Amino acid sequence: MNRLIQLAEKIEDKELRKKVIEFLKNPLLSHPDFKKYPRAKLEEVKSLFTVSTPQGVETAERSVIEHSVTLGELCLETAEILEKNYGIKLNKDHLLAAAILHDIPKIFEWKKGKEGFEHTGILLDHTMLGVAEFYKREFPEEVIHIIASHFGESGPTPPRNFEALIFHHLDSMLSITEFYLAPKVKQEPVQLVILDEKTLKEISEKSEKT
Repeated sequence: MNRLIQLAEKIEDKELRKKVIEFLKNPLLSHPDFKKYPRAKLEEVKSLFTVSTPQGVETAERSVIEHSVTLGELCLETAEILEKNYGIKLNKDHLLAAAILHDIPKIFEWKKGKEGFEHTGILLDHTMLGVAEFYKREFPEEVIHIIASHFGESGPTPPRNFEALIFHHLDSMLSITEFYLAPKVKQEPVQLVILDEKTLKEISEKSEKT
């Protein structure tokens, strides 16, 4: 936690710095419906993520704090290099705030179970939770956009400025690096039900009759 707060202190915008540190110290969700979910300690929480490899889809575990700190430092260094070599003026405050905040809502998404970290059952993923909460707390639109679009072009909100584009690729690069460094964990396979057009039509017709 101290590492994240020290990193947040580098945000030059006073109001943004205050908002980031306040959320780090008291990461609560405003919506009453979400108060029933457990909240893991940020210092302890680890999240599961999967990567496709030649051996199939594998799952690894990573620390939210370590990932967020490293991504923040990468964002700052990358912004300076791109500005020096290409003259691209990037908002380092927005990049840094997004790096610090983007995975914090995972404390509501993951909990420590008997066999490691498991999903809490919350109906929104950490990105949706974060976007909703940061909107409620009146974070700058640009910061919220970086967080919302960090999945890249395949996500519901694609990156629409250089900050968001750079953030997405740095986050992806770091995730791949962490995957090969992190211990692999066993995870129960998720069953997918794929319906063809004929089956969907039959379901629709039955629904109309009932």
